[in-house]
Amino acid sequence: MATATWKPPAISALLLIAAFSPLLLSKCDAYPILTTLEESLTKCFNFNVPDDDDAHMVFIALPNDVENEVEEWFTTQMHEMTRKGSTNFMKALPQVSKEIHAKISDDGYNGKSNVYLKLSVPKGPMLRNQMFMLYAPVVVMNVVKASQRSQKNVKFAQSPGGYSACFENNNKDHGVRIIFDVVLMSDEGQDDELQNKIIKKEHLTPLEANFQAGITTANTILNEMKYMEQREARMRHTAESTNAKIRLFSYVSVMVLLGVTYLQRTYLRSYFKKKKLM
Repeated sequence: MATATWKPPAISALLLIAAFSPLLLSKCDAYPILTTLEESLTKCFNFNVPDDDDAHMVFIALPNDVENEVEEWFTTQMHEMTRKGSTNFMKALPQVSKEIHAKISDDGYNGKSNVYLKLSVPKGPMLRNQMFMLYAPVVVMNVVKASQRSQKNVKFAQSPGGYSACFENNNKDHGVRIIFDVVLMSDEGQDDELQNKIIKKEHLTPLEANFQAGITTANTILNEMKYMEQREARMRHTAESTNAKIRLFSYVSVMVLLGVTYLQRTYLRSYFKKKKLM
């Protein structure tokens, strides 16, 4: 999705890698991106959709204190929703098991997240302004066509900045986790005519076909790296928070120790004076 300017040396190097590294071109499924949204915070992500393509976007909001088992279940199900060839591709989530339902029904949030999705084109129209319901996916189909419809009689021109998805957390006492993924229609094979214009076996040499597959694999790897970056940031935040609590506990322990020492000294001094030993 991200655009880049390719120079001849870079193209040559990637062509060689694509031609002689079959392992690089093996199937690699990218998992959705997970981001943590702290209290009273807004976080935005920009996405680029190639010319003449379209895309779907899927979002799910979870409480920040959700159990790992629940998070993994929703991440896996969203992956199945956005994976080409899956039986659940762009369909509703399957019915949760009794164990997962018991965990999410006792969280005390009553389904309301107070977190808003604001999907827009930079310097353009607002495409979606909607509050998340916890554990309920928000699906935005065909964002490019939706942008064109919002323009109505004005000819649509895609912004160089692509599309902006902002998450606004209006809670002042707890954070949330947002799982989201973007699916290009050209990747999912729904636009056959466009695919035939871009990729035709009779017009491509094997090296060019490998180059195209290499670009697809590179985009998949980038999505994985973004996901791992978000996970690492969340784990780092947890570690820093734990260290801060331990440091505070140490300070309190020292203060309590000094206070007890002072009280013992005062008591002993008073006792010896009373016994006329001092």
